[in-house]
Amino acid sequence: MTKEEAVIRSILGPVRSEIRTFACAVGVTVHLLFDEKMSQDDIRVTKHVYPEVAKRTGKSYASVSRKLERMGNLCWDNLGEEGRKMYIGRQLRDIRAPRDMLFYLAFYCYFDKPYYEVLEEMPELLFQGGEKT
Repeated sequence: MTKEEAVIRSILGPVRSEIRTFACAVGVTVHLLFDEKMSQDDIRVTKHVYPEVAKRTGKSYASVSRKLERMGNLCWDNLGEEGRKMYIGRQLRDIRAPRDMLFYLAFYCYFDKPYYEVLEEMPELLFQGGEKT
């Protein structure tokens, strides 16, 4: 089990949903942010993440798109207040889009810290991607 899968399982528990596609998308997001050093604003999930996940998983683009949206929303719904504090680092009322979960979980998987905690320590990551310190 990959770190991404373990984090998603810790949020969702033993669900029947197939999480590997979402875990792959989190991994691709980690790669784009921290290996390719792309800023979050430059990453277009429909252009950069979905096609790569489709290629890696052998699924269609449409299937990947649907699965990622469902899993992003499912993760958000299952986090609750404590989970949001643990994985995101802040109490949010809602996410703008399921893609936000990709960024929150990518930061958590890479740094082992919540998204907003990392950004407080390294605000430059918002604009230029970055390296683990």
